[in-house]
Amino acid sequence: MMKFNKLLALRVLKEVGEEALSELVNNLRMLVQQSAQLVFRQTLIVSYKNGRRLLKEILLDPDGRGKVFRDALGINASRVKEWGEKGTKPWTFALALDNWIESIKNPAIENFTEELIEEFFDSCSEAFYVIANTADQYMLEQKLSQTTLLGDQEFVEITPNRDYEEEKIIIAGPAELIKPTIVQTLAQHQLLEERDLGMWVGEPVRQNITGSPLPIMLRVILSDREGVLSGAKRVQITIPDVRREKLGWNEIKSAVGGINGYMWGEWKTSARLDGGREISVYTASEDEGLDMVAKLAVFSNQEIIGITSVRERREGARKRLDALRKKPTRIYPYGFTILNQQKVINEEAGTATLSGVYQRRKTSLIPLWTDAQPAGYSELVAELFRSPGADG
Repeated sequence: MMKFNKLLALRVLKEVGEEALSELVNNLRMLVQQSAQLVFRQTLIVSYKNGRRLLKEILLDPDGRGKVFRDALGINASRVKEWGEKGTKPWTFALALDNWIESIKNPAIENFTEELIEEFFDSCSEAFYVIANTADQYMLEQKLSQTTLLGDQEFVEITPNRDYEEEKIIIAGPAELIKPTIVQTLAQHQLLEERDLGMWVGEPVRQNITGSPLPIMLRVILSDREGVLSGAKRVQITIPDVRREKLGWNEIKSAVGGINGYMWGEWKTSARLDGGREISVYTASEDEGLDMVAKLAVFSNQEIIGITSVRERREGARKRLDALRKKPTRIYPYGFTILNQQKVINEEAGTATLSGVYQRRKTSLIPLWTDAQPAGYSELVAELFRSPGADG
């Protein structure tokens, strides 16, 4: 066959090889099953003999306890002695059934009962054969139809980039289903090839992605000139997801240094919150930064899960340009406001984000540079917390 038609010979060899392997596996499976059944049957026989011997010793106990059990169970001692002895008459369910049928006095009823029982067992056996054959045929038809429509089970190994042979993608499934998967995999690899995915893989995720969308925030404005904002150095600190009941005027002013302010500088201290946001401040010393973020976190509904403190190094542009350096500077609280951003329906009334359209209310600045709390402070805060309508 190899001489006149190599393709046909290869096809036959493939089919014969698969058939031979299938037969070998089936024969091995049957051998294992029969061996297991034989061991199980032998174990049952040994266990039965040992149990019968133990029961026989109990029932024939010479101390009198055996008689109590025999009387309770209605067993004759002579019959107990015959258990397991050679030449004794065996007892089985089939033999007991035959004896019961033969004990019927009326020949017609005896014949009818015998035929009824035999036909009943034959019908059950035939029904089981029909069910087994039908199930096998159905499974075979399903397998053939699936193979006809979807093809044989295939395993494909793809190397998208030949320069990196260690990078392989293995796809398994019916032939007709993995064809579009192969095309999709290669197209996706070409789309992402040599793209910089560092923003998503291997780097900390930005807080505007992990955090809740645009919560109500407290923003404190500070200046390097007491009571003056125009023309002065301006610094702002933002606390996300603020607690309204904690926003006391004296408490806010005290948290950012009070009347004397605090020293601003090159130490950046950031407190990561459990809601995905953070509080960051710049101070002239590490200890002052740690103390400030702890005080500011009191105003937020979110809890601190970690604090990092780093010092900016004089490298690159900061080394060349003196204006980029964060020189220690005393700054004073000037005022604060509430950033109240609510989700709205009207797209023209707000700013579109990944999570929807949000509108920021027009806010007013509550002064902190004054010596006393401004008049109508509670009403001002309540107005800043008021939510806009759904239509903007």
